[in-house]
This record gives sequence, C-alpha cells and structure tokens, in this order.
Amino acid sequence: MKRCWFVSMVVAMFVTLALAASGDAGQSTIKFGIGHPPTHSFVKATEKFKETVEKRSNGQLKVEIYPSSQLGGEREMQEMVALGTLEMSVSGITVIYEPLYALLEAPFLYRDRDHIKKVMASPIVAELGESLLKKGIRYIGFYENGFRNITNGKRPINTPADVKGLKIRTPENLAQIETFKALGAVATPMAFSELYNALAQGVVDGQENPLQNIWNGKFYEVQKHLAITGHIYNSAYILISEKFWSGLSADLRKAVADSIQEASNFQLDMVANLDKQLLEDMKGKGMQVTMPDRNAFRTATAPAYDVFYAKFGDRGKKIIEAIRGM
Repeated sequence: MKRCWFVSMVVAMFVTLALAASGDAGQSTIKFGIGHPPTHSFVKATEKFKETVEKRSNGQLKVEIYPSSQLGGEREMQEMVALGTLEMSVSGITVIYEPLYALLEAPFLYRDRDHIKKVMASPIVAELGESLLKKGIRYIGFYENGFRNITNGKRPINTPADVKGLKIRTPENLAQIETFKALGAVATPMAFSELYNALAQGVVDGQENPLQNIWNGKFYEVQKHLAITGHIYNSAYILISEKFWSGLSADLRKAVADSIQEASNFQLDMVANLDKQLLEDMKGKGMQVTMPDRNAFRTATAPAYDVFYAKFGDRGKKIIEAIRGM
C-alpha cells in the first residue's frame, strides 16, 4: 500500500512538472529594448503594447520592457534585433541599413499628423521596410519622435537669418545636417548622450529636437531660447527580429501587429497633447519662446532637397513627390 502510494506520488509529480514545462514551452518572451527613460512616451506606449498583446495572445506572449538603454544604445539594440538576440526595439537610425529612410525626414515634408499616418501606412514605407528584411529586421510600426524645434544660448530666432552662423548640434543624419547647412548654420553631428555637456560648455551654441527630448534632456538648464520651427518631423521605427517573427504562428503575428498599431495610435495622441503642456513647462523654466514664420523657413531650407535628389536620383525624387501628393 505504501509502495503504491509512493509510486502514485512520483507519477503525479512528474505529470505536474511535464505540464509546467509544456506551459513554459508554449509561451514566448518578447524582450523590448528602448533607449529612453520610463517616463518617456515610447515606454508608456510599449507598456500599452505589453498589456494588449499579452491579452490578445491569451498569455502565449510575454513582454519584458528594458528602458533607459539597459540593453545597449540605439545602434547596439538595432544590431541585436538583426542578429536575433533581442526580439524588439525602437530605432531612429534605420538609415544605417537603408539610406533612403533619410528622405522621410526632409524639412517641411508633412502637413499634419493625419498626413504622417497615411505615409507610414503607405506602400512607400512598406517598400523601405522590405529592404531591412535582408538584415534580419522587420518594420512593424512607428512611434512619434516629434516635430523638431531649435534651442540656443545666443539669441532669439525669429527668421532664418537668425540661425546663420550658429553652431548647431545635429544627429548623424543627412536630413538634419543638410537642413542646417541650408540655413547657414554650422551643422555639428554629435551623439545625444554628449549633448547636454556640449551645450553647458559652449562646444555648440544650440541644438534641435522635439519638445519631449528637449524636456527630458533638461536642455532648458543650459539654453535660453526656444524657437518653435517644427522644421523636421521624426518617426521612430518599431522593429522586430525576423528570426523571432518567422517562428510565430499566424495568430500570434496578428496579435503583435494589431497591438503595435493600437500602441502607436495611443502614443501619437499622447504626444500631441504632451507638446502643449511641455511648451508651458519650458516657459515656466525661464526659456524665451519665439514662433517664427514657418513659410520663411520652408523657403530657406528648400536647397536641402537638391542634395537629396543629387544623392538618391530619380527614385528619391519620386518618393518625395509621392509623399507630398498623399
């Protein structure tokens, strides 16, 4: 009797362990790396994605979010996604793998956020995304980085002429570099992580970024003037490892894609409302805000397009014309 009871307990234990192992095997973990802090809208939107996709997949997918560059910088995380060692990340530097992405950041290209949504859902962006597949990356959506504005510590900016001669930090991105060259500034590419100290020490006179980045970077501590130029709109591209994606069932792929779309819409609405609040917050920090005539800046930055067309030829021109025509 005792022996039978012991055997039954052992069998039960192994059955329990087998079921637990089977349950674990049926669950996939998505590690999602983000370079921004937990308060940033990218992280808030990804929390929305986590909640939604875990529910839609009935727990088959679990999302772990790693903000604040815990897994590496933006470039490193993009490479990890390409290698399949990281499932998902947000990147603004897909241009490294596909230079034509620079065209999506041409100055004054978009009319409004509705126009942007049409472009990001268009065959143009889908075709650019296909070029990433050979690198092991799949583009599945976007977050808004935002409309870029100029800060500096020298003088208020009311006209394009006020930018001339200023040493302005830009990302290592063709669109921003050529835009500020057209304005007569000294475009100075530099990593974002180095920017606060460069502004504080006067290595550069100013910089350009969306309001959310200006606020999170605390540039109001080292910059006096803010000009709301909205000269370039930045998207941040949501990337998933093709290796991971190809291992998902059709139902789970749909759950991921639908949840990313919902998170993207959530984030765009959040940023649109956040910009209004951040502008008032920065005024409260003592920044002097100007609202330059955007048409004057649009005219002054037009020569940047000549550089794009010279670099990318007819294909580049057709992409720009198609975007403008949407």
